[in-house]
Amino acid sequence: MAFAKNKYSSKIHTSKTQFLSSHQKSPTQKITLTIIIIATLAVASAVICSLIFDSEHLTKAKISNLACDYYENHFYQNITTNKNELSDVMSKYTETGFNSISLHQIILSTDNDHSTDANFIRKYCDEKSTIIRFFPEPPFDKTSYHVEYSYSCDF
Repeated sequence: MAFAKNKYSSKIHTSKTQFLSSHQKSPTQKITLTIIIIATLAVASAVICSLIFDSEHLTKAKISNLACDYYENHFYQNITTNKNELSDVMSKYTETGFNSISLHQIILSTDNDHSTDANFIRKYCDEKSTIIRFFPEPPFDKTSYHVEYSYSCDF
C-alpha cells in the first residue's frame, strides 16, 4: 500500500530535518535542543547516582559481609575441634539454625576489622535490634551455610 502524499508532508519532513541538521538553527531551536540534552543527562545521572548511593543496598551488603566474616572466622572455629563431632553437631541445626545473634555482638567480636563498615551501619540500623541467624548446610565446612536477617533499620 502506497502512502498518499499531501501538500503538508514535504513541509513536515523539511522541518524535521531542519531541526536536526547542524546548519541554520534558529536561537529557539538551539535553546530547545540544549534543554532536552541537559534534561536527559540530568535524569540519567540521577538514576545512576540512586543506584550507586542506595543506602539500603549498601547497608545490607555491609551487614552481610560482617555476618559472613563472623561465621567463617570466629563462630565456625569455636564450634568443635573434632571433625567427626562437627558433622553431628552441625546436622542438629540445619532446620532450626543456631541461636540468633545481634549485629552488636557480631561487631564486638570482629574487633576493629570492620570499624568503618560498623560506623556506616550505625547511621541506618539499630545494631542491638538487628538480628542474624546462621543455618549450617552439608557438607558443614566453613562456607556451607545460609543466613537469615531481621533488620531494624531506617532506610
